[in-house]
Amino acid sequence: MTPLAVSTAGAILSIVGLVLGVVILGVVVGLFNRVLRPVLEIRRYSLDILDAGLAITRNLDGVDELERTRELTATVPRLVPDLEQLEGSPR
Repeated sequence: MTPLAVSTAGAILSIVGLVLGVVILGVVVGLFNRVLRPVLEIRRYSLDILDAGLAITRNLDGVDELERTRELTATVPRLVPDLEQLEGSPR
């Protein structure tokens, strides 16, 4: 008997093990795909939400300028009496 000799029972068991391994691998790949598909869909949705949030942020960039404009317009009524005095004076 050589060291590479395998009995018939051992050969049958190894073939059954390989077949079961391939079947189990197919089941694992199928389950992985069923999990991966929703994960990728969630990722796409989250990227869409991120894009929308960044667009909103870009639209709100002018708020600082708006606040400055509001401050400047608040000072105008205090300047109006001064302008009236200047208009009443001879030029």
